[in-house]
Amino acid sequence: MKSIFALLSIGCISAISTTLWAQEMKGMSFAHEDWELYCSNTGTCRAAGYQNDEDGESEPASLLLTRQAGVKQPVRAEFALASFEQDSLAQQAAKTIHFYLNGRDLGLVKVDSHEFPVMGTLSASQVNALLQLAVHSAKIEFKTQDLSWQISDVGMTAVLLKMDDVQKRVNTVGALIQKGQNSEAQVRAATPKLQVKQVKTANSPYLTLEPQHRQYQALYKTLISAHPKGEEVPEGFCEGVYSGDGAEPQPIQLYKLSGQKVLASTLCWRAAYNEGYGMWVLDASLKGPATFVTETASDFSEGRIVSGQKGRGIGDCWAIAEWVWNGQQFVQTMDRWTGMCRGLAAGGVWNLDKIEADVK
Repeated sequence: MKSIFALLSIGCISAISTTLWAQEMKGMSFAHEDWELYCSNTGTCRAAGYQNDEDGESEPASLLLTRQAGVKQPVRAEFALASFEQDSLAQQAAKTIHFYLNGRDLGLVKVDSHEFPVMGTLSASQVNALLQLAVHSAKIEFKTQDLSWQISDVGMTAVLLKMDDVQKRVNTVGALIQKGQNSEAQVRAATPKLQVKQVKTANSPYLTLEPQHRQYQALYKTLISAHPKGEEVPEGFCEGVYSGDGAEPQPIQLYKLSGQKVLASTLCWRAAYNEGYGMWVLDASLKGPATFVTETASDFSEGRIVSGQKGRGIGDCWAIAEWVWNGQQFVQTMDRWTGMCRGLAAGGVWNLDKIEADVK
């Protein structure tokens, strides 16, 4: 794992300019092997590691390390342990789980739930012992007399180094991976959550345009041309849902928003276990340019667009997003991933956020 330092060019990381450091924190994600990192617009970073899934026999397990931005922030560790045989063993397991590092028993863990997935937290001493091994090879295990779970360490060093980088802790006394003598005076400060006031809108469409309607083609062209960021419209973008005869155009539904604005919605695509609606804002006259919001929407209600997309058919991992109408535009208030598709639980187990907001 030490070779990861060369791969990430730590010298370059530490040379990032203070101008860049001063920029507003943006949400980001990074993954390497069996670990992934999500840092939100607040500066809080969450790193999750999982079992190695190559043999397909390892019991599902995950460890989540969370650290807020700012000086002298501790690392909090949570775990989730599942089983292919989710039965009465859960009650027994919850009372007798020990945490092991490189074969050393570090004692019982605190359990918060007594059903699979068993979930709980590590103590401060257990977290510190784990972090001391973060730059070395570490065998990370949870054990009872009859069950065992192992968290892969492959990717942990790279992900925690990236966490240090995002929070500007590299070469400081508070770094997790590349510690230095610098104080934490210049680390990234925490940013408050985005504050958004929701303006409720009509809940049902006031007009539905079928493909044969005389206004349909003109409106459809307006919507399709409004691709985000001025990019060229991708081939096949929102052509409609495919059937045996090719892509069939879908009805466009129009909802009243506020300030003479309307929301246009149409089904853009359908896959094996997901589908996505395109959403645009335009003038109530249906003339003039449209503003693209998303092509992955699942639902719209009272000024709130929601997207929920499975990472795979069994639904153990989800990408979740939300946009709220503030009276002038839709503001994205959620961008969340529930963790790698490793069989832990239906709906996923973690809230790995890139955007955090308070909606009023």
